[in-house]
Amino acid sequence: MTTPGSRGTEYDHTRIRDVARQMRRELASYSGPGTLPDLTSRGKVPAAAFGTWDTAQVMGKTVEQGNIQIVRAYQQFLDGFLSVANALEKVADNYRDADEKTLAGIRSVGRRAGGPAPSGTAPTRSTVQPME
Repeated sequence: MTTPGSRGTEYDHTRIRDVARQMRRELASYSGPGTLPDLTSRGKVPAAAFGTWDTAQVMGKTVEQGNIQIVRAYQQFLDGFLSVANALEKVADNYRDADEKTLAGIRSVGRRAGGPAPSGTAPTRSTVQPME
C-alpha cells in the first residue's frame, strides 16, 4: 500500500494473506444459481427440445457445444481466481520471510556492535514508486 507523502510502498504480509484467504472463502461459500454445477445442468438442453427436423438437430448440437465452451471458460475463470489466491499467499510468504531475514541480520549486526537489538517487525519497504 502506498501512503501519501511517503517514500516507496509498504507491504503488509498479514493483509496480503487475509486477501488470499477471503478470496478462498468467497469461492468456497458460494452456492446456488451461477455456480459451475448450476451452469452445467441448466445448459444441458436435450436434443429433443429442438425438434426432429434437420435444422433443429443442428441447433441442438450448437447449443450443446456452446454450453461445453461456456462451462470450460467458467472453470478456467475459477481456476484462475484460485491461482491468484495462491500467488498472493506466496507473495505474503516471501515478504514475511524477507522481513524475518532482514530483522535477523539487523539484530546480528546490533549484537556484534554491542548495541541494543531492535525489536518488533518492520514492514517490507520498497523504493519503487507507483505509476500514475
